[in-house]
Parts: sequence; C-alpha cells; structure tokens
Amino acid sequence: MHNTLRLAGCLALAALLAAPALAQGSSDEALPTSLSSFRFNFINPGARATAMGGAFIAQGNDATGSETNPAGLIFIPKPTIHGEYRYFKYFADRAVDATDDAVIGQQFEDSVNSPTFISFVYPYKSWAFAFYRQELANFEANYYNASFLIPNDLPGEQIIWVVNRQASRLKFNLDNYGFSVAKRLHETFAVGFSVRAARLALDGSDLADMTQPPPMVEPQVTTDDGSTFGRFMVADDDSWGVSFVAGVQYKPNDYVSIGAVYRYGETHKIRAVFNDNLHLFNWQTGQYVSLRQEYPEFEINVPDRLGVGVSITPTDQWAFNFDYVRIRYTDLNDQFLAVLNQSASPEADTYFGWEDGDEYHAGAEYLIPIGRSNSVALRAGYYQAPDPSIHYLGGADAAHAILYQTTFPEMKVDHHATFGAGFVLFGHLQIDIAGDLARDKDSFAISAMYNF
Repeated sequence: MHNTLRLAGCLALAALLAAPALAQGSSDEALPTSLSSFRFNFINPGARATAMGGAFIAQGNDATGSETNPAGLIFIPKPTIHGEYRYFKYFADRAVDATDDAVIGQQFEDSVNSPTFISFVYPYKSWAFAFYRQELANFEANYYNASFLIPNDLPGEQIIWVVNRQASRLKFNLDNYGFSVAKRLHETFAVGFSVRAARLALDGSDLADMTQPPPMVEPQVTTDDGSTFGRFMVADDDSWGVSFVAGVQYKPNDYVSIGAVYRYGETHKIRAVFNDNLHLFNWQTGQYVSLRQEYPEFEINVPDRLGVGVSITPTDQWAFNFDYVRIRYTDLNDQFLAVLNQSASPEADTYFGWEDGDEYHAGAEYLIPIGRSNSVALRAGYYQAPDPSIHYLGGADAAHAILYQTTFPEMKVDHHATFGAGFVLFGHLQIDIAGDLARDKDSFAISAMYNF
C-alpha cells in the first residue's frame, strides 16, 4: 500500500494471511483478516527527489512538480519532458506456522517494475502548464502459510485459535492522469494546481484449505457449499475518481525557498466479497450462520496529505532540503471497520484501525560542474515513514489480544536511507539514478529530463 502505498508508494500494499476460527466452545465470529493486507505507500516521483529522501516540496525547478508541488513548475524556464522507470522489492514478515509455545514467521519477497512517471511542462510568460501520468501505487504480493494453532500462554484459558492453511494473491494499482497550471503572482511567489483523474484497480483472493485444520481441533468455521476451499476475500474490480493537488512556493532570495502542498485523495468504490462461502457454528443455537459480506460499492478513500518544506542553497554547489508531511490514514477507517464490526463484535472499531502518521524527510545535493554545460550531482537523504497498515490498537481481553496481535500486527515506523547521482549533459539532458533502502521495501529509480 509508505511518497506511496511505502503505498507504493507508492497505495503501496502488503498482506497478512490468517483466517482464524475460534474453537472449543467460544461463540466469537471469525475475522476477515485479509483486511490487514491493505495499505498505501506514498513516494514522490523522480529519481532526483528519491535520492534526497523525498524532500522536494520547496525545491521546485523539476518537471515532477505536478505531484510534488505544482507551484514549482513556474521556475522551469523552458519546455521540458520528463520520464521515470522504477523497480520495487517488497518484504513482508508473515506468521506461517507455530510450535507449542511460539508463532513462526517467514519473510516473503515480491517485486514489480514499470514506468512510473511521465510529464510535459510548457512555461509561458508568468504561467506554466503540464500534462502528466503518475503511477502512485503498483504492488503485488503472493504468500502462504501452514495450518496451525496460535499458542495460548494464559493461565487457565481453554481457548484455541485456529489458522487454516492458506494462500493469497494480491495486485494493486493506482494511476493518476493529470493537468497542472502554475501562476507567478510575484517574482518571489507562485501558486499551482493539479487536477487528477485516478484509476484504482484491485485484483486479489485469499483462499483457505478447509480440509486441513490442525490436529485434534474441530473447526468452527466451514464452507457452506461443499467446497474444500474457503474464499475469505474475493475482489477483481476497478474504479475512477477525481482528486487534486494545490501548492504554493515562496522564494524571497536565491538562498531560501519555502513550499507547502495539499494533496486531496479521491474516493473509489469497488465490488468486494468477504467470507464468500463460509459459515460459523453457533454453540448456543446449534445452527450455522453465514459470514458472507458482499459490498457492491466498497469504499477505498485515498488518504489526504499535507506537506511543508524548506530548501536552502547556501552556495551554487550545495542544496539542503527538509520536508514534513502529515498523512490522514484515518480516512480509510470507516468502510474497513464496518466490515470488522459485522465479523467480530461492536467493539471491533476500538480494537483495530489506521492511525494518522507523520513523515520527516531530509536530503542534500552537491553539484560538481564539468565544463560549461555539463555537471554531476551527488545526493543522499533520509526519511521515516509511519505505519501504513490497519492494525491491532489494543483494548481487547488478553485471550483475544493473542489472536489480534498475530493477525493484525503493527508494522511500526520504517526508516529509509536514500542515495543517488545526477548527470547534466550538453545543458539540455539530465539523467538521475536513485536508491531507497528500508526494512519493508527497497526501490531503485532512473529518470531522464530534457528541456528544449
């Protein structure tokens, strides 16, 4: 699903497979824990920005400004075309088995690569216009687990949490197609605005082998159609929405630039089915109850993001950038928590959720002139990204907390180290390369920019 679903990123997305059933006398319902697979990972376009820790809100003068800060487009002096290609590798630690006293985890890896940004900027007097396409999220995950019992170390408790053998496949894409306009209101001040048509596509399934419960345990959740596979989530749909980016940039002198940007996230509605063919045994009535939940218009709200930045260029060779970004992950909560409420209990909306997060970015660039029209730039940076996943927040009784902590784990803050270089050739062509290394995701980008 973190600028990205780290969203990819990215909506960068990652997934946790667990379809728990509560056995031995409990009447609690099963949770559709495939929900914990959904996340956004946001990342700024352009290898130049990536190499500087994604700190680029106040930098300007780059064709990626349509998304980073459209006000900065006004500082591009000539018509410019820009393109980027990016490679992502995602890492996810998942519970795959268990012993009598510990859950066993395994790290899964998946990778994608694609063209992620292309734009054309045309400056005209005190105006600038741009057309662009951005791949805000491109995520794919495939993983599996054995059937196992989650160990219970609570004194006197008889509850056993059962996880069936499962396999999951998930593909998630979010593409923006936009038009930008920027206006210089004063020689030191500019505003900019981008309007975007966004297409979200989600294709995924969570399947559980209902014939393979752990030994000595009678499963409480089974299929209602005689199938050996339980369909815990089925989704294959796409949706269009409209959003915008608004920014301002203030450059009081040649040494300091200040920027601010607001990215409004659109709402998408897709068809999704949870617990499609499952039913739950009710120990009080002796009857099975269907768990199927169909949402013809399951809402996915792309989180809003508000950012501010400062760029300092004390000399012609050095530049230092600092950004702060606030991400409203709680925009996602309503629809997802409605599903959990139907599957678990009225208290579910206090047990799980996204939390709004803060990103801190810092980066530096050192320019080495070579002759009259060529140069090399060396770049490095750092940023920290908040937890982009829905996770267990606490508050449940001790027995349920064992289950929730396993199936909805907190990913916690991730720390990114970035690096890269840029090459300006003949005064017109700029080629940038960058790497971004972190605990849950690595990415590598190459971009090219040509001004006419």
